[in-house]
Amino acid sequence: MAVDAPFTSRRRVRSARTGTTRVRVGGVLLATALAVSLTACSGTEDSAGAPTNSGDGPSGTLRVGTNQQFDDWDTVNKQNSTFSSLVYESLMSVAPDGFTLRPQLATSWKESPDRIDITLRSGVVFHDGTPFDAEAVVKNLERIKNTPNQYRSQLDAVKTITAVDATHVRIGLKRAAPSLISNLSQLGMFIVSPKALADGTWKTKPAGTGPWTYDSARTTKGLRTAVRAFDKYYDKKSVGPARVEVTQIQDPDSLYNALRAGQLDVVWTTSTLAARAGKEGLKSTWFPSVLWHLQMYDTKGVFKDKKFRQAVCHAMNPQDYIDAALGGKGKTHLQRMPEGQPGHDPELTGYPFDLDKARKLLAEAEDAPRSFTLISYDTQRTIAELFRSQMEKIGIEVTLELPNFPQFLSTYQSGRYPAAILSDASRSGPYDYYNRKFAPTAPNNPLKVQYPELTAAAEEGLAAKTPEARETAWKKMSRIVNDEALDCGYFDYSGFWAFNPKKVDNIVSTANDVAVFRYKDAKIVS
Repeated sequence: MAVDAPFTSRRRVRSARTGTTRVRVGGVLLATALAVSLTACSGTEDSAGAPTNSGDGPSGTLRVGTNQQFDDWDTVNKQNSTFSSLVYESLMSVAPDGFTLRPQLATSWKESPDRIDITLRSGVVFHDGTPFDAEAVVKNLERIKNTPNQYRSQLDAVKTITAVDATHVRIGLKRAAPSLISNLSQLGMFIVSPKALADGTWKTKPAGTGPWTYDSARTTKGLRTAVRAFDKYYDKKSVGPARVEVTQIQDPDSLYNALRAGQLDVVWTTSTLAARAGKEGLKSTWFPSVLWHLQMYDTKGVFKDKKFRQAVCHAMNPQDYIDAALGGKGKTHLQRMPEGQPGHDPELTGYPFDLDKARKLLAEAEDAPRSFTLISYDTQRTIAELFRSQMEKIGIEVTLELPNFPQFLSTYQSGRYPAAILSDASRSGPYDYYNRKFAPTAPNNPLKVQYPELTAAAEEGLAAKTPEARETAWKKMSRIVNDEALDCGYFDYSGFWAFNPKKVDNIVSTANDVAVFRYKDAKIVS
């Protein structure tokens, strides 16, 4: 799926005791059902059997509250890594900036036009005792490549995957694969124990190489998922908490109340509650979780006229969305590729907010429509309404359709809707961006519009023999998108965490990684 789904809040929550769905009243549901459950599971670290550490390494319990729901430990069909990142790791990790790659299960890698050679970390074991080696990597990557899942296309360029020896993997390529190394760091590429894959237990009994191992005894289905420090983890000194407990509550007010009551240490929250936290002895932090922008799906009809597209782009003011829906936290951008990523062109000027220019361009687009439908979803009404108001100022009538999030996911790329405002997977590099939005078979191109200039630039990038030539092609792609106004209105859709500084510190998130922070980096204060 091409969308990075942000946090969504709902007004109904699930009872911790009965499993029934009830309407939240006054944001204090935790005073009954949740409080009972949390109290029943409380206790000292020693009495609960959690690992303790008097020196360097894991210590204490991190109690997290999220609105994300846990189904199972499937690594290739989930929207985020809220749970899976606790027990699984990828070959490469991503730095907090969201782009810089760092070693993880792989210690180094080397790219050439026809292959990628990867050196693996030695001395690593899975939670079930199976050794981590090249054969395990081959089995995992072949599984992702050969079974239906949303990450399968990221391995399209792969011809062969070979275990050279225990610590070396060679990936043979059918063609250039400029995004493959970056894609190997994503959550869908988590490495699972080959034994768990073989015996079919991987969805219910996860076996990864991560800092923590699943603790079924302290897990309450539908409410809390618990993990404890893995005693054979290869880098214990990098791990803060000895135990992590993730409690699932969809309502942000109830999550915040649990934080205030001391039942949780850090919770996902909204911009409004994040601002409130500082006034109540708590702290908050925010991060750019995904890059949102206007998705113009119908460039055959509604958005066929270039000047109409330009008018719409100039009429958008993404700063309004940030101020109204995100508490002013976030940045606007004038191009799709951020600074530091391939394809970023500092000479591009984009489409800054300019109503006079928008009206002039619209007047010149005489045959273009003066109305269209925007699909969004119920919890994004603020942004959708602002967009409608902005278009109204230049004489364009926008009809909004705001289904709930599951309904939105099942229909927004159906070809019925000409536009939406959301992400197209903001971690993607320029070639992935093309494949997800402009290629004839791209999921964000439901009408299969042909973009020959962009296709030529993408093919040029793939055929490039040097990094400089490849970068030239990616910048060409960015210029075409900019000049033709095929994309615009970029802004950070920020995520927020509130936490109790008396309990925990160093809550660090990774840009573009939705619904999770860097659990390893968290420090237990008391």
